[in-house]
Amino acid sequence: MKSLTARELAEKLQGRLVGEGGIELRGPATLEEAQADAVAFYANPNYATAYAATKAGVVLVGRDVTRDNGACIQCENPYASFVTAIEFFRTRPVHTAGIHPQAVIAPDAVVDATACIGPFCVIESNARVGRNAALHANVFIGAGSTVGDDCVLYPGVVLREDTQVGHRVIIHSNAVIGADGFGFAAQDGQYKKIPQVGIVIIEDDVEIGANTTIDRATLGQTRIGAGTKIDNLVQVGHNVTIGKHCVIVAQTGIAGSTSIGDECRIGGQVGIVGHLKIGNRAAFGAQSGVAADVAEGEIQSGSPARPHSVWKRVEVALPRLPDLLRRVRAIEEKLGINKVNGK
Repeated sequence: MKSLTARELAEKLQGRLVGEGGIELRGPATLEEAQADAVAFYANPNYATAYAATKAGVVLVGRDVTRDNGACIQCENPYASFVTAIEFFRTRPVHTAGIHPQAVIAPDAVVDATACIGPFCVIESNARVGRNAALHANVFIGAGSTVGDDCVLYPGVVLREDTQVGHRVIIHSNAVIGADGFGFAAQDGQYKKIPQVGIVIIEDDVEIGANTTIDRATLGQTRIGAGTKIDNLVQVGHNVTIGKHCVIVAQTGIAGSTSIGDECRIGGQVGIVGHLKIGNRAAFGAQSGVAADVAEGEIQSGSPARPHSVWKRVEVALPRLPDLLRRVRAIEEKLGINKVNGK
């Protein structure tokens, strides 16, 4: 990794250095693990004890936070600044332009001269790969698909035919984009496959986690909006539309033809049934089961999903139900209700 002094880092982050500026920093670390040559961050009061005890050379903190035992850099957003700091220290892997001799590329495919194509990649007819794109080993690009500039596709990624990937997209290992949607029509007690002839469009600056699957549309398109980040093991059904700058956490499943707005936050293991409309900036707690349309800005939790404030009251009440039931039965016995009902 590169090294920076505390003063240089403060200047790059446009933060205010409090303490010694000549400390040499060689990389990022957690509060607990950091040593004198590391930078850490403190943004959550739950980590106050770790902050007080950290050995980090410099800690990124909020504008009104000080440090008793060392230097700090006061920032508007310590967490975001720490992410930026990681980039300063990080040495990016070098992707050497060229095509590995064990790659298989159709004669009419177009691969930019600056792209890096790894061993055992397959690029089919009429596919296109843009400038500075890096395809690691065993990537499959189907016929008519496009990969934009500065994309990184890690080993084992599959783009089925006619999939469109924008610029600066990162797709992690074994993700499958453009597999057939789950569409079958009942006929005489059997299920007949509905041809899936639509496409998938991945807009710019999207990141897709390992083993995530995004199905092609039955007709039309499945679309992932610009800047959206999708975790590992997420299933996106056919004809789903996801807006810009959403965050979708692992093991979430989104059924077909659902429309999700911009800047939505979806926790882990959330299930969303098909044909719903989710408004902009909606959010869902982990393991929510979403079965109805959700308004813009609404926060829901639970299964079935309900407004978060209602869900909290329900969760508080649930452990008290057995005691409440005993009390109700005792009242019924005193009033003779059971005898009246013939029980």
